[in-house]
Amino acid sequence: MFENNMLIPKHCAEVSVINVGKGFSPDKTMEKLLGKPTFYLTKYVILREGGGQLKSGERASIIKLRTDGDHLMKTIVGGEVLAHPEKCLTITDPTIDEFIPNQVILKAVSARLNNDVEGVVLSGRNENITFVYLREQKIKLPLKILLVDTIPPKPSRLRVLYDVSKSSNLLSEHINIEVLNVDASKMLKETYNEGRIAFTPCPTEELSNTYQPITSLATITNKAENNKPLLNIDLIGCSLSRAALNRLTKKMGLNIEVSLRDICPLHTTRKVAPTTEVQGIILRCCKATESAIAIQIKNKPIIILPWAPSIGEFVNAIDSLVNLVIGLDVV
Repeated sequence: MFENNMLIPKHCAEVSVINVGKGFSPDKTMEKLLGKPTFYLTKYVILREGGGQLKSGERASIIKLRTDGDHLMKTIVGGEVLAHPEKCLTITDPTIDEFIPNQVILKAVSARLNNDVEGVVLSGRNENITFVYLREQKIKLPLKILLVDTIPPKPSRLRVLYDVSKSSNLLSEHINIEVLNVDASKMLKETYNEGRIAFTPCPTEELSNTYQPITSLATITNKAENNKPLLNIDLIGCSLSRAALNRLTKKMGLNIEVSLRDICPLHTTRKVAPTTEVQGIILRCCKATESAIAIQIKNKPIIILPWAPSIGEFVNAIDSLVNLVIGLDVV
């Protein structure tokens, strides 16, 4: 028996749709399917009473297949009815994109709030038919996601990606965001007002023009050689940049004392995750060099994106976070 909280097909090719007419029995239909050939990618069958485009409220059922064989066509050797017609809801909504998981999942979760069902069969703007199987309901809507990022520039990179994704209809209407920005300009201003030397390894035009901090290791080396016995520097950066600066200091024999003013979104997230009421967090960190990283802090799912994420990576992070929050099995 299926044990996960929720399930959604990974690809449309995994789903076969059969029009079986009114009054169908999924158990009897399953018996008739035994021994029949099916496409090798097929894992599920949606039974429906009508033909043509799916209609909201139409009677339907969801079956998970077992197949055997290693060729293009496999043989159906068994199956399990995941959702009988009385526990299955059909929805046609041209405002959702059935190829975008966060839209499909949260549409199904929203529908289940007002309907005692386990399966939701959906069709969207592409007129493709998919489903979400819901074993339990644990999620509250709207889904609250916290974006943790560093500014400047303003708005932050993650905020820009959210706005573009939202305006491009890539995100579910059931997602609300909160934004927490780590303000490097505020830290630089504090350093400047205290009369200390600031080093910003990730400078922006706003920071450089206003306070003229050190922005290169070469400048630090020159100042260290000309300011013996000790050069005090406030690093507006992260633990990784501090480690690099300490390595340089040791290698070149420079007498430098480094104080860190931490702008890392991950370190900020570790502080706020235990107390924030959001259901998940997305942030940027340069330690995620090639792809997103999923972690948990106090049982709260966190997606760490590379420092220069694309729109596609951001939407994928939203999809992954939705999966983690709900405890979804994408197979």
